[in-house]
Amino acid sequence: MRRCRAFIFDFDGLLADTEGLHYETIAAVLGEEGISITREENDASFLGVTDAGSFEVAFAAVGRQLLPAHRDALVARKAMLFHARIGSVDLFPAARSLVLEALARGPCTIASSGARGDIEAVLARHSLSAFFPRFVSAGDVARSKPEPDCFLKALDLLREPLPGLQPGECLVFEDSPRGIEAARRAGMRCCAVAHTRPAAELAAAEWVIGRLGQWRWW
Repeated sequence: MRRCRAFIFDFDGLLADTEGLHYETIAAVLGEEGISITREENDASFLGVTDAGSFEVAFAAVGRQLLPAHRDALVARKAMLFHARIGSVDLFPAARSLVLEALARGPCTIASSGARGDIEAVLARHSLSAFFPRFVSAGDVARSKPEPDCFLKALDLLREPLPGLQPGECLVFEDSPRGIEAARRAGMRCCAVAHTRPAAELAAAEWVIGRLGQWRWW
């Protein structure tokens, strides 16, 4: 097996324990619109989906039209609520050590469906910004996961220090079925971490572990 030379991390639910806060803030905004959503519905429908896409799905599910200007206002409202509580966001155990171990083996970046401002705020809170000076977020690609766009964009970033890097030489760390599918469509290998979804739902990945600290390098 060709050894991986570069590494791509999802962010929400993988490095940062943010999914609960994302649910609470999007549920609060939807509640202001008269739409209720459970955590189970959120995790089934929104993991790996942009905030804009999540609001579109939620409105469509109740048969309501969502115009772009209204959608963008909801996204901004949700971001305001999220940033007001950014101090409660922790990293998953072993997240920092895994990033450092990966950086010792090759270049790394993030490919996320999350908002750039949200990711930057969490990275800054945990002094990780210097490790990810450039990364891919929701606004950088036209299509979100399970489409491969974010990972292919990440590949472009990784080719700057590693010209000629091939997709199959990249290892993606993911926590959602949509993310796994996106990595596979990009031609990359994937380790799934069962932080947010049961391991059985992540079986399409080449490796499935229960937590980051269980990963073992070759």
